[in-house]
Amino acid sequence: MDGGRRSQRGTHPEMLAFLGTPMSKISSLSSGTSSFNIPWNRGLSTNRSSQTQTPRTNANVVMQWENRPSWNQRVYYRHRRKSAKYGGSSARPHPGHSESCPCVPSATASSSSFEPSQSQSAKQMPIQDPAALAEESQSAAKEDETQAKYRKWKLRIFYSIFMGYATFYFTRSSFVYSAPGMRAALGFSLEQLGIITSIFPVAYGISKLVAGILSDSFSTRVFMAVGLAATGVINIIFGMQTSLVSFCVLWALNGIFQGFGAPPCAKLLTTWYPKSERGTWWGFWNTSHNTGGFLIPFLSGYAVRNFGWNYGMILPGVIAIVMGLFLFNRIRDSPEAVGLPADIAEEENLDEKEKIVTDAASNGAKPKLSMKETLFKYVLTNPYVWLLAVSYFFVYFVRQGISSWAYIYLLDFKGVPNPQDAAFRMSGMEIGGLLGSLSSGYTSDKMMKGRRIPVIVGWMVGLIISIIGLWYVPVNWRIANWLVIFAIGFFIYGPQMLVGLAGAELVDKSAVSSTIGLLGWIAYLGASVAGFPLTKIVTSYGWQAYIMALVGFSAVAIALLLPMWNLGVKVDKKAIRLAELEGRQIPCGQCGGDGTVMKLECGPATPSQTLSCKYIEDVCPFCNGTGISPSMA
Repeated sequence: MDGGRRSQRGTHPEMLAFLGTPMSKISSLSSGTSSFNIPWNRGLSTNRSSQTQTPRTNANVVMQWENRPSWNQRVYYRHRRKSAKYGGSSARPHPGHSESCPCVPSATASSSSFEPSQSQSAKQMPIQDPAALAEESQSAAKEDETQAKYRKWKLRIFYSIFMGYATFYFTRSSFVYSAPGMRAALGFSLEQLGIITSIFPVAYGISKLVAGILSDSFSTRVFMAVGLAATGVINIIFGMQTSLVSFCVLWALNGIFQGFGAPPCAKLLTTWYPKSERGTWWGFWNTSHNTGGFLIPFLSGYAVRNFGWNYGMILPGVIAIVMGLFLFNRIRDSPEAVGLPADIAEEENLDEKEKIVTDAASNGAKPKLSMKETLFKYVLTNPYVWLLAVSYFFVYFVRQGISSWAYIYLLDFKGVPNPQDAAFRMSGMEIGGLLGSLSSGYTSDKMMKGRRIPVIVGWMVGLIISIIGLWYVPVNWRIANWLVIFAIGFFIYGPQMLVGLAGAELVDKSAVSSTIGLLGWIAYLGASVAGFPLTKIVTSYGWQAYIMALVGFSAVAIALLLPMWNLGVKVDKKAIRLAELEGRQIPCGQCGGDGTVMKLECGPATPSQTLSCKYIEDVCPFCNGTGISPSMA
């Protein structure tokens, strides 16, 4: 069989003979035409039996070498072979080739006819300039290299700011989990701890405003790294002090440097990521504070239990300093700082920029209001903004009251055996907060069609039930305690997010920043009241008053939100006017014109069931069952 294959191809012996032939003898060989086989194109012919066998002479080998196919022709026939193998359409034989073997010149074809004509070449396989091909190949390779580098740096920036901002929460919450040990070691009262707690939100609220302005003027890399390292140094010094005045001054400084975390992250996310991807990256980054809040109870709780309250502050501080150095090494301010094109992340923003220019041109006749006029027209004279702001005060009071004092409540009142066990139970709050934020946003967007207030009210009702559960669940039910605190986090973080969103949607776009600023300022006032004033209530009336205060403030927030129940129900005034002129009716936007909505009804069912819930069809409260938009009534 080997002999048959060798005789069919019949080229390897000639090549060997050719390689061993002196050059003088090769040059004297005949140059006449002949039929031959070409070893480098073997396997292309579909009818090998028809190939003409030629004498095995060195002259044939020389002719094979001189008349060998060009590189482009070999690529052409390689493509033909693959197309035929995988079911593609077979190409026509190359000009100048025999029918039996399209890759071999016929016996009668001249050496010049082996190459295709100019017209045929242009139709079948255009041959480009080698210099242009090389330049295009280099350009494509450079573009691939640039994109690979850009992807690597996007990932690097993301995990850096994620880890960095999570560490900011280490140095922010370290005092909460060190306070019980500090109270026992230094003999501080609950009111003294409350004073320290009240100072932080005031300093932090001011810092967020100032740092947002300063971060635009300084390197984000330096700004975030220095801010995180500074909070670490402050935590370490805090762990070495013993006086109340020193604690207050240091914790106020910590609140100021804590504001150096979020603005640089926002700027980096805007600079490094195109708009089409930014929402996804931003959403994942937003979970970093939940990650930090989840880990710090275990870290500080372990340090306090095994080494003392000082190390509950010192250990997070050391981690923050190391992470600050890490951020300085890993972060770069912009793509051009690492040799990438300056506009590599801006291609998705071009439409947005053009839209802004177009809107500005179309609104050119509209007079632009000053900052003072905008503030008074859209914010200060809007009663809904004030209702939201005051309700935000109570929402933040409850949130800060739980995150700051529920840990001590578990140790002092519930009798949890050690700080580490209490820290485990508190870890459920951040996980619940993450899920609560995501689910509340989805519910208000998809199920309630943009209506935020009903979702906030529903979450606040769930919060009241969860706080009552924290009072009644026995201390030895360890997992049940974790689930209750998980539910508290789930129901408190949703309203915290949606109140700000509802405020931004209430006003004109030019007043959004002012509205958010007002809401945030009043919210942090509520957080500061959850410090010393709340601890004074606890020391005067006991921990039962603490639970009652949380429930009562939650109820007040609900009462303030109820007048805004229908906010977010969009009414198309043009459609209503057109319907009035045509004598038509606009269906209710809440029930879709059916006049009924689905309602969840709960009540006692059987002796084996304490509570049973089911969905029932009820009259739509928005249109009173008419199915017609109230604006048409």
